[in-house]
Amino acid sequence: MIEILPIFTNSPLRNYSYLVYSNRTGEAYCIDPFDPKQILNHAQKLGVKIKGILNTHEHGDHTQGNLELKEETKAIVYGHKDAKHKIPGMDQVLKEGDIVFSVEEESLAVWDTPGHTFSHLSFVRKNPNTILGIFSGDTLFNAGVGNCFRGGDPNVLYETISSRFETLPDSCLLYPGHDYWDNNLKFAEHVDPENDFRNLFKSSLKPFQISEMGTEKNLNPFFRRNTNSVKDRLTELKETYSNDRSVFLTLRKLRDHW
Repeated sequence: MIEILPIFTNSPLRNYSYLVYSNRTGEAYCIDPFDPKQILNHAQKLGVKIKGILNTHEHGDHTQGNLELKEETKAIVYGHKDAKHKIPGMDQVLKEGDIVFSVEEESLAVWDTPGHTFSHLSFVRKNPNTILGIFSGDTLFNAGVGNCFRGGDPNVLYETISSRFETLPDSCLLYPGHDYWDNNLKFAEHVDPENDFRNLFKSSLKPFQISEMGTEKNLNPFFRRNTNSVKDRLTELKETYSNDRSVFLTLRKLRDHW
């Protein structure tokens, strides 16, 4: 069985790193190391050895711990083929469908998920029956999606969200690269005012809560593009849209300047 330890860093960027490990084998992989000392302390407490460093993409807030963690652990650094000259210490390329780590019937597999950048990977924890969780980097956040300011494209992000993330089972756990609950929920209230599910959810929200995709589909305005609540609000804001893609792009544009 694969275990997951989210490691939150209380920085202005509100970063998450993750340890993905097995108590049976003692192996661990770190996703997007931010604070190496914090990660090493957790690995020591768990009694596991970090064998690999997995970068979802090339941005510094997801790779800044690579070199120190690699020096301390001799771990292999993995990333997207188009980011090999941008990710510090990168040793090996990962591509769609690769299996990074497997224990018994569970595995950690690679999805190519462009949009935030064109060299963005996500990692899915799965068994033969279903996808159990996804490490989404900066593609999908709780109640929001990633921006496209630094090497991305919102049209490509739309394709990734609609064709990949919306197909995930409701029970799949979401492990994003940052904790943006507060700001994203405020934006959701702005563009999706008539969402009773969100109002009920907020009353039970816990700090650093890990959500399921079923929750996100009822909460995230980028998944609720076809609801009257979102469309009527866009009309009130004098925004024009003609189809599903244009609603997504309009929401992303509003979030860029909100």
